[in-house]
Amino acid sequence: MSSDAPVGAESERSSTADSVKYWVATFLRYLELRLQLLGLEAKEAGLHLLIIGLLVTGVLVLFAGFLVMFAVFLLFLIVTLLHWEWGWGALLCAGILLAGSLVAAIILRYRVIRPMFRMTLDELQKDREWLRSTTRNVE
Repeated sequence: MSSDAPVGAESERSSTADSVKYWVATFLRYLELRLQLLGLEAKEAGLHLLIIGLLVTGVLVLFAGFLVMFAVFLLFLIVTLLHWEWGWGALLCAGILLAGSLVAAIILRYRVIRPMFRMTLDELQKDREWLRSTTRNVE
């Protein structure tokens, strides 16, 4: 030990280093637990997402076929009933289909909102509230 160092300087360094090590270890343990929870929820959600993905793909393919046939029928109906030329009938048909797709997109936007990984998000929210309350108490 150096004669220039004040008495107790080495013990202060070791306690600061121990404190930093403790906080790093605590943070890493916290991170590990959160990742384990996320992994458990991902396993549960994985099969669910696969089934939903296959169903959505099938519905989209079948619905696309329906839309093509519907557009052809709508175009035929417009040209036949209104006695318009083909180009104007196609433009009106495209406008009707665009309006329908916008309405469907708006409905889908408000119906499909469901958060994934709900337990993880709840735990993170609890942790955030706990941190807010402890920092307010310290101040």
